[in-house]
Amino acid sequence: MFERIARTFEGTTAVVIGAGGIGAEIVRQLVGNVAKLVVADQNDQLLSSLLSQQGESKLFVHNLDVGDASAVATFFAELDATVGAPDFLFYTAGILNIESLAELSAEKWQKAVQVNLNGAYFCVQAAADRMQKQKRGSIIVLGSIAGTKARSGSRVNPVYNATKAALAAFVNGAAMQFRADGVRINCISPGPTSTQMMSLQPAQVHSAVNEMTLDGRMNDPAEVAELALFIAGHGRFTGEEICMGGGAGLGG
Repeated sequence: MFERIARTFEGTTAVVIGAGGIGAEIVRQLVGNVAKLVVADQNDQLLSSLLSQQGESKLFVHNLDVGDASAVATFFAELDATVGAPDFLFYTAGILNIESLAELSAEKWQKAVQVNLNGAYFCVQAAADRMQKQKRGSIIVLGSIAGTKARSGSRVNPVYNATKAALAAFVNGAAMQFRADGVRINCISPGPTSTQMMSLQPAQVHSAVNEMTLDGRMNDPAEVAELALFIAGHGRFTGEEICMGGGAGLGG
């Protein structure tokens, strides 16, 4: 992390929603740079893995169903009583469906919308309410270049494309409302990234995606985490969608 950006995290409280993949990398890079670090996920195994890697003294972990509005409200109320209002929020939770549109059930569509879009709304709303009262704060929402352009050779489902496109629009509109209170919100939209979620895609999809990039590989989660932290800490960004695709977002 750049030294000047790293200083913006000193003495702050950061909340990371999503303990796998890019979220886990954000946690690893934040440890030691913030005063209080909270991680929430519905997957207890992911939370336990981060605790074993980073140490219980460095993290506050919570099991959280982001698609449940009342659960999110309770979670942030608990933070008020323990670590206080967040200075930074990173929303990285998401579901990737690989079924074709014809195969996709209504239940899976609704679940993806609940996690990818509604969960972001619930968490951003709760965090921003607290940030606006203290007249500062920075929010990062994890989008995807799939929200801008479907890629040939990829089996990304239209519900994933739709929710990620909606996130970018949501961020832009929210930034307009938050600006007067000194709260920033941005969307980081990576291209294909080497995460457990991406491993659901078959080998031929990996090959097709790699052929689209400048250097024949997907993003490393650590690279995306570095970008997220830079944008979160830099005071000149708000309402933006920043893409990191290595050329994969150019289509083809």
